Amino acid sequence: MNLLGRLLIVLIFIGSIMLASFSVVLNVTHTNWKKRAEVAEQNLKAKTEELTRLQTTKDSLETALRLEIRRHVSRVVALEEETAQLKLDNQEAKSAVAALDQELEKHKADVRDAHATAETLRARLDAASKALFDSQRDWVEMSTELSKTMDEANGLAIQLANYQSTTAQLAKDYRDAVEVLRLHDLVPNPALYSKKPPAGIRGTVTEVRERGNIQISIGTDSGLVKGHQLDVVRTVEGRMTYVGKVEIIDTAADRAAAQVMPEFQRGVVRLGDEVTYIEVSVAAVH
Repeated sequence: MNLLGRLLIVLIFIGSIMLASFSVVLNVTHTNWKKRAEVAEQNLKAKTEELTRLQTTKDSLETALRLEIRRHVSRVVALEEETAQLKLDNQEAKSAVAALDQELEKHKADVRDAHATAETLRARLDAASKALFDSQRDWVEMSTELSKTMDEANGLAIQLANYQSTTAQLAKDYRDAVEVLRLHDLVPNPALYSKKPPAGIRGTVTEVRERGNIQISIGTDSGLVKGHQLDVVRTVEGRMTYVGKVEIIDTAADRAAAQVMPEFQRGVVRLGDEVTYIEVSVAAVH
């Protein structure tokens, strides 16, 4: 056998081996594809069922989603309406707040005015309280003074009663004395029986004329008659000075004319000097 035959035999043997291997592989492969087909069919069935279930779930979800979308749309519409209403309410609230701010400012101004009025009233109250206190103090002083005055008035009333009693008694004595004088044909005028002026008589020089003539502020109403002699004195800084003596030369009810007596003159008689009667015994004692 030559080399070509051997080569052909080898090639045939290799071909047989390859064909046997191919047959084996084909058989194995055929078996695997069947199993795969069965598995794939089972998987397809499962997937189909899963797809059906998912489709059902998807339909349910889509239905629920559509309902939820409609609900949300309704909610959005409601929210938009509520937002529009809130905007309107906000505008109204802003207007109300602005009005309240204006009213607040007005109230603040009223409060400031009230505070100012309160301060004014407080000042008036303080002044009134002070005036009331002063009035109460004055009232207490006036009450005290009134009590003193009433006490003095009571004392004066008692003195008046005593004076009235004494006056009544003196009037009775005077009437009795006049009656006695008439029974003895005597005139009831003491000046006709005495050269002495009434005790305690006092007047002032109202006019100074020429040649020592003067006029004084007392007359017959005070008991002066023509011929009475009065003393002229002058008081300076509480000190009395004797000026001289005058004699009454003419009388009226409330005045009299007098002549300065040179023999008793110790100074110049002036307007405003006092005229009185000084008894010698009394002057000697003083």
